[in-house]
Amino acid sequence: MPPDANELAEVLRRDYDRFSPAQKSLARYLIDHLAELPLVSAHEVAHAAHCSPATVVRFAQALGYAGYPELQRTVRQAHRPGLGVRAVGGSPSRDRVQVLDSDRLALEDAAARLGADGVLPLATALAGLQPIVIAGDAAARPVLALLEERLARAGREVLVVDSVEPRIRMRLGALARGGGLIAVSVGKDTRVAEYAVSAARAANAPAVALVDSSLSGAARAPHVRVIPAEERGGEPSLTAFVAVSQALAQALAAQPSLRRTLSAA
Repeated sequence: MPPDANELAEVLRRDYDRFSPAQKSLARYLIDHLAELPLVSAHEVAHAAHCSPATVVRFAQALGYAGYPELQRTVRQAHRPGLGVRAVGGSPSRDRVQVLDSDRLALEDAAARLGADGVLPLATALAGLQPIVIAGDAAARPVLALLEERLARAGREVLVVDSVEPRIRMRLGALARGGGLIAVSVGKDTRVAEYAVSAARAANAPAVALVDSSLSGAARAPHVRVIPAEERGGEPSLTAFVAVSQALAQALAAQPSLRRTLSAA
């Protein structure tokens, strides 16, 4: 039985002397940042604790958890006890309800971390630019589809780059003609986002990036929002990406009034 959130710090302190040097560094980070774990990916923990993501996963398993996601959920539920597993319609399905609760929490956590002006620097960087090029591949495609639909509905010209095939990547040429870039990098699928960020730099075009780790190659964009999405089955969840993308699309759609506000200031 893995320790609950209240016991975890005590276990880490009790067993600290038995840990390897990498595990000791990780244990110190976990003790000092326990409340932040629901917002931080395994890759970000590894970077902050100076160890590998595999060490984070194995350490969570050594503590009795199925993996890092279960450790996150344990801490999250301790801080939000009203959102535990519950029956739905008299016919409980634990897995389904846990997923729904996890997605709801991911949305709330993303919104809380963003704050009122969380996407304002990103939207301001793209103010007045046409077209908006959105780039990413594989796991990022649902986020691209959301951004494309919301921005097109707001009357913005949008170009989608979801591969590095010549006929697709040529759309990045719009960056040299007054366009701006939104690169989306999810999990291991970073090739298109990285290529697009490099193209934006070469064209001296404004670029923002939505990434799930500061270690992503796409994080070289001038304006970056790191989105710590919960991982399930080794792949990042898109729930937090959806929350942030919706906020960014809304901010971009409201840019005429945003520019007036900035000018007035």
